[in-house]
Amino acid sequence: MLTIISSLLFGFAVGAVFRLSHLVHTLPGAITPAVIAAVAAAILIMRSVGKRVQPVVEEAQRHLQGGRRELALKSLKQALGFQAWHPLLAGQVHAQVGALEYASGNYDEAIAELEKASPRPWESKAFLACAYFKKHDEEHMKKAFERAVKVGKKESLAWTLYAWCMVARGKKDEAAKILERGLKEIPADQRLQNNLELAQSGKKLKVAPYAERWASFGLDGSTPGVPKGMKGFAQRPGFRPGFRQKPIRR
Repeated sequence: MLTIISSLLFGFAVGAVFRLSHLVHTLPGAITPAVIAAVAAAILIMRSVGKRVQPVVEEAQRHLQGGRRELALKSLKQALGFQAWHPLLAGQVHAQVGALEYASGNYDEAIAELEKASPRPWESKAFLACAYFKKHDEEHMKKAFERAVKVGKKESLAWTLYAWCMVARGKKDEAAKILERGLKEIPADQRLQNNLELAQSGKKLKVAPYAERWASFGLDGSTPGVPKGMKGFAQRPGFRPGFRQKPIRR
């Protein structure tokens, strides 16, 4: 990372100045000002990069609000040009690009991006798992979901997504075990309890309580902001879905 290298070099230079100017009398004594200078330099560089990236992100958001998904992707990818100067930037951008590729039905591209995404928030790995679900790759789907529920263990939706995909593959017993794990983490969650009873009875899980958050994953064709019975209208001219709003059909 250029930020780390630049900060270390600056810190080394400051430490050397302190030592050569006899402001400190020993080499170990120069370490403290060197570390302080390096940390300060890193913070300043990251703030500066953040200010340069912000307009690019805002441009992407405007494109998303206008339903111009391809232009939003182009803007977000431009932000990756700053990744060498900001250690947290790449993971965040890959997560957003991957979610957009997923919403567009480009599952191979989504997987490539989401594999490089930051594990936080947990949604990035949940989108990755759902992309593998769409590709009928159960092994990698499970691995991705395990990462998602590890980070989002207190998120009811994370466990429900995992269980729903297992039910869809005809593995209701495994789905029940997943929901039981979720209830150990969130004992008072009535949604998980209800779905556990449904899974144990061999019935479909109820996802309506998650509303827009569930719809953003498009597993059952539902669309954010559009009632499930009207999802076909999302394709009408003039309809502007927003972020992750195009229905995904299997």
